[in-house]
Amino acid sequence: MFQAKDFVQHDMSSPANTSAASATAALKEAGNQAKVYAARMRLQSAVDQADALDAIRDITGNLIGTEELAVFKVDKRRSELWLYWSFGVDPNKYAVLEVRREAKLNDALGGKCVLRPRGSNQNLLGSDDPVSALIPIRIDGNTVAVLVLFRLFPHKTALDDVDHEICEILSNFAGRAIEPYQSHKGES
Repeated sequence: MFQAKDFVQHDMSSPANTSAASATAALKEAGNQAKVYAARMRLQSAVDQADALDAIRDITGNLIGTEELAVFKVDKRRSELWLYWSFGVDPNKYAVLEVRREAKLNDALGGKCVLRPRGSNQNLLGSDDPVSALIPIRIDGNTVAVLVLFRLFPHKTALDDVDHEICEILSNFAGRAIEPYQSHKGES
């Protein structure tokens, strides 16, 4: 039986604890880098357009933590985004996003990943469904589509630093899912 007198308080600044914390941090960083590498390799190894869309779903579900996502193609006037592909969201609810009604889309159209800040309830789109990220999909430096990540898994409260890196990978390497026969200069 455990008694209070058996409790020994450990000095967390001792060399053993410091090295253990350092090793834990190193393992976490290695795991994060493995996630980034896996995301990039999964996108680059996509054999066709359907496989590239599956790669996006795999990456967002397994590495980021959402199975509610949609890809919207940018129209020629850059005033609307049309639903191109979705998983886990009602396609009738999100057929078109109007840029003039959704201010955050301008940042995404400009090539910037827009992520909901940690601890914020701010919604990135004017919808009832929580939006966690707006990720521009770029080909040769031009935004051709926007990947919208909706609700995160219940155990995940916010996107973390490695998720931000994975969003950048998606932005730069998911173009094959939208325009499979474009040059994809940045994908070598």
